[in-house]
Amino acid sequence: MSQSSSQQDKSIKKISLADLKPGMVISGYVCDWGGDPARWGRKTIKLQAEIEKIKSYGIEEVYIDTTLGLDVVDAPTLKEVKKAAAQEIKNIALQTEPSPVAEKSLKPNGSVNKPAREISLHGELANARKVTDHARKVVASVLTDVRLGKQVEIEPVRDAVERMTESAFNNMGAILSLSLIKRKDEYTFMHSLNVGVFLMSFCHTMGMDREQIVQAGIGGMLHDIGKMKVPLEILNSPNKLTDAEFSIMKAHPVFSGEILRDVPEITPLSVQVAEQHHERFNGSGYPFKLTGQDIGLFGQMAAIADVYDAITSDRSYHRGMSSHDALGKMYEWCKHHFDLALFQQFVRCVGIYPVGTLIRLENQHVGVVIENHQEALLYPVVRLILDAKRKCAIENKTVDLLTVKDQQAYRILDHESPAKWGIDPKKYLYKAELYR
Repeated sequence: MSQSSSQQDKSIKKISLADLKPGMVISGYVCDWGGDPARWGRKTIKLQAEIEKIKSYGIEEVYIDTTLGLDVVDAPTLKEVKKAAAQEIKNIALQTEPSPVAEKSLKPNGSVNKPAREISLHGELANARKVTDHARKVVASVLTDVRLGKQVEIEPVRDAVERMTESAFNNMGAILSLSLIKRKDEYTFMHSLNVGVFLMSFCHTMGMDREQIVQAGIGGMLHDIGKMKVPLEILNSPNKLTDAEFSIMKAHPVFSGEILRDVPEITPLSVQVAEQHHERFNGSGYPFKLTGQDIGLFGQMAAIADVYDAITSDRSYHRGMSSHDALGKMYEWCKHHFDLALFQQFVRCVGIYPVGTLIRLENQHVGVVIENHQEALLYPVVRLILDAKRKCAIENKTVDLLTVKDQQAYRILDHESPAKWGIDPKKYLYKAELYR
């Protein structure tokens, strides 16, 4: 009989690799990258040599299933880990001092590019969809050309990024919300587009100037261009990669750098994004195993954007998690993989409750987050759609929680699983034709 989710939250524990020993059963790995060992699955440790192999991948913590193997009594349970991460994410909204990372990104005169929000989200949504659709086609064309051995033309990419940047300045929430539209059959193209969008929005939130935003966007849209040099049977494999296959996959950032350096007018900033998006703070990343601040600022930002989109997307080997759950998981990874202050800036970009998150209020009404206030992350705009207590739909009602923040009934209790309620949040964000 399988365990319930609540039982698993108590029986699964996180331990240091130093505490791992034969007789324990690994249920998960504290790592964010998508090949081995993230796809190893459950594993019973029988030999010390198996622990040494896990250590060789730069993994420092794992989850164990205490119902199937040995226990570590004082180790935190999965429930405790989730609760602590959720609280830390909320604490980001309570910070009033500017992040030192954001201060470093100020323009020479000390000013900051604050999101203009001159146009409402729904007023900008149609234009945002238009420019992102165009950008997706540009990315598809460029990557296909590289697969065929053709030269990269940077002008169409720059034009697409500049148009997306303009949309972000009109209303950043509109273009960010479109990242929810993910087509499984176009994962490579959609992922490249989304990483570009997240990077541009990330830079925007940190107050960078328009040219930096554009260069980061170009790097984001082309960050995986090196995968076009990876054999398709490896790139599209639904199975666990062999060590040899994974070594080839890990070379794709090197290939990306080589391809982009041959492109006239490409900038070092864009190349840094492409080459360093798989580097990790503790040196466990690839291809150069850079550590700490040896990873460039834009490489660090690209790593965060890349992981966020990857783990919220459905793939052949895993189902994407919700945006809110992804932020909690990434906070956990910050201990080893990301700069915490920089990750906090990313959370300020996408929101404590990212667009599309299903939340439950104190009055038991459940709604979809449709927009965020960057200066009031705990009070998004939500579209209320059902009554959790009565388990029935209600007349749709849009409420800006910032305007009712003093009313206890409208306090957010927690986020909800869309699968639990059998709904698709996108249906409450866009007209049907926008996400088909």
